Amino acid sequence: MAQGKRIPAKGEIWHVNGDPVEGHEFKGAHYYLVLSEKKLVAALGTAVCLPITSGGGLARSKAVTVWLDGDSTDNGKITGVVLCYQLRALDLLERKARYAATVSPWVMDEILGMVVDLIDPQ
Repeated sequence: MAQGKRIPAKGEIWHVNGDPVEGHEFKGAHYYLVLSEKKLVAALGTAVCLPITSGGGLARSKAVTVWLDGDSTDNGKITGVVLCYQLRALDLLERKARYAATVSPWVMDEILGMVVDLIDPQ
């Protein structure tokens, strides 16, 4: 990664175009929440991310989302639902992503809990 650029970190929200994609994958420019630790992103160049949308009706009905409201981030500007089943590895810097906000720790805990439950249901 180039020096001087902000390295994406766990809990940060970045705006990026995730295309190209295929089939039922999430399309277009959206906000993405970073799940990866900053050191890992710096070492590997990619971040594991989840998309955020204002839609997601089907996903909401299947209980695989976490709601973001005005109190969920440090600046209160990002709202919608995090699609916890749509994990993606993205090179945010190469895709020219822009930092937008950071989620509250309690929101990050809820999202990580949902992702773990989806991967390894108990």
